[in-house]
Amino acid sequence: MISFYGGLTASIVVLTLFIGVGAHAARRAALDEALRAHGVLDPRLRRFAAAVVPFVEGALGVGGAAALLTGHQRGLQAVLAVGAALFGLYAGYTRHVLALGRGGPCGCSHQDLPLSRWVTRRAVALAGLALAGAALAGAGPVQLSAAELVTLLLAAPACTVLLWSLPAAMHEPTETTVHRTAEGVSTRWTSPPAL
Repeated sequence: MISFYGGLTASIVVLTLFIGVGAHAARRAALDEALRAHGVLDPRLRRFAAAVVPFVEGALGVGGAAALLTGHQRGLQAVLAVGAALFGLYAGYTRHVLALGRGGPCGCSHQDLPLSRWVTRRAVALAGLALAGAALAGAGPVQLSAAELVTLLLAAPACTVLLWSLPAAMHEPTETTVHRTAEGVSTRWTSPPAL
């Protein structure tokens, strides 16, 4: 059964990476606009991050999918370890932005979803799933029975969509907090306070 859970965690991480790169491709300027609203990174680093993050997500997604399909354990472990680092960095970044009292869009979607503690929690959960998947992938190749494969093919997309939708589902638009960008301009974004 370890193979099933390893396959499930790896599949959720890989599918999330594909959703992320797809959302960034659907609205290319969203990530740069979000990083500008957060006011944490200087302009050169902000533009670099806005260009590199979608590329890294896409490369990890393709590498992870290839490793899953071919049963390449070491490749899958590497992709999941780098994915855990990427999600961990995003969790730390969002936590820092919220701790500074800044708001803005999360930058992870083509929707105008505000940055909130739920975005941070989702990133932490994804980092944990990636780490667990890397550990489970090291235990052996994914060898599934027909029933386990069908369950995996149904469960992984469902869990991914639920996890991806968590910040939008938990968004509380009635709690309006005035945030200021780095330039001191009030924003229209709503976010619960960072905890």
